[in-house]
Amino acid sequence: MHIRHSFFFLNFCCGGGVVKRKSMKKYIIISTILFLTGVVFFACNKHDAIYFADLPAEAQAFLLKYFPDNLVATAERHDEEPRYEVILDNGYEIDFYGDGRWQEIDSRHAILPAELIQGILPEKIRNYLEEEYPLAGVSAIERSSAGYNVEISATPSIDLYFDPMGNVTTEWDY
Repeated sequence: MHIRHSFFFLNFCCGGGVVKRKSMKKYIIISTILFLTGVVFFACNKHDAIYFADLPAEAQAFLLKYFPDNLVATAERHDEEPRYEVILDNGYEIDFYGDGRWQEIDSRHAILPAELIQGILPEKIRNYLEEEYPLAGVSAIERSSAGYNVEISATPSIDLYFDPMGNVTTEWDY
């Protein structure tokens, strides 16, 4: 009976009629490729949900210092880099390196608090922002070994790139 069901499935997949050995082989190969693609995709995208207490100590201290009134809505550990992603109850997304240092803060087009800007950006970048964009707020900040990327909430939005010393390297309007 099991063989009959398998034959029915293959017959159905091959468009009815007599199942030919060539077309059956083709469908088995295609099915195997799709299955392996799915396995690889899910194996490579490993994101584990974690608790606040599972974050590195430096990440916990950062959140408690700059976002004391916000709760962590979700926290995930990404094994591929490694890094941590935290989304607060106000919608802000904060990424941390594996050691707990902040990597990126995205307010999703809201204005980041002034205390945060004062606490994390170098003085040279803060001075540039105050001189060149006194009425605009910062909505996202990213840092890497190449420097800082600061998104200004203005019309149009502006992305500013700074080297590690705080010198402007690129300015993009969009």
